[in-house]
Amino acid sequence: MMSHNALSHRRGAAAIVAACAAVLAAGCAAPIRVDKSVDALALVGPDAMVYARMDAASARALVPSLVPADRARALDPLLDRTRCIALGLGRSGSALEASVGGGSGDFDAAFLGDFPFRAASLALAADASWKREGRGFVNEEAGIRAAVPGPGLVLASSRSLDPLIAGAKSPGPSPIPARLEGLASSEIVIWVPRPFSGLVASIVGETMDIPAVGLLVAAAPAPDQGTPSYDATVAFLMSDAESARIFRPALRLAWYGIARGLLGADADDALGLSFSLDGEVYRASGARLSAPSLAAALARIKEGYLLEQRPR
Repeated sequence: MMSHNALSHRRGAAAIVAACAAVLAAGCAAPIRVDKSVDALALVGPDAMVYARMDAASARALVPSLVPADRARALDPLLDRTRCIALGLGRSGSALEASVGGGSGDFDAAFLGDFPFRAASLALAADASWKREGRGFVNEEAGIRAAVPGPGLVLASSRSLDPLIAGAKSPGPSPIPARLEGLASSEIVIWVPRPFSGLVASIVGETMDIPAVGLLVAAAPAPDQGTPSYDATVAFLMSDAESARIFRPALRLAWYGIARGLLGADADDALGLSFSLDGEVYRASGARLSAPSLAAALARIKEGYLLEQRPR
């Protein structure tokens, strides 16, 4: 007769084999390979309220500020292998889906980097806090769904992963208009489509009737001065040059409120920006932002989005 210990070891081995089989079965679909020419922002869906993209160094410095400290530590191994991260906060023009586990808001994320395809999936399958769900896994406590659908790609979301996986198979264009593609190649890019339809009101505390196509903040690391900092450019995109000219005073006033709301006591440098018109673009360069200040601004963007989207 088989001993109790032998039976336990056999059952444990059977469980591991079953987990491996589940991952391999789920991985029978062809691995998704994302071309390097694809903008990572195209992987987080076409309907986000706020987009953010960062290179590896910026992601390691700033992303942990967007999540609780215990979750931030858990991100370290992932961020160490990340080349680029794209985030999408909120859904514009539609009701939000409930976050799993009562999470902290609707979001999508795409990590591009050096991620071992099979090994990463097996690690999730072996972790008791993650449960198999379709082609991915769900962590109810953390309020996150995650999948490793192909080499070098990790997808995460508070909602169903199906739209992300479908989008990764056939990525669409970048959500940032071609008119701003020069700025869109910066190390850090924040793009807010139709900023005055909701997000800005939640930051400045009042509604502003300005028909802007979008607000772009592009930042790059400043020359080393001891304290990590970034040089930022701000650009409002209007539908045409005439609209930009007419709404120029309102846009300048709007930026004053946005900078105060996002940067708080560190806003003085950004408030002094000199804006100029370039066709349908109203832009200014030269804001020097410290890394903590920019991290706090990103956190406030997330909080502002959550305030705007919280059920009433």
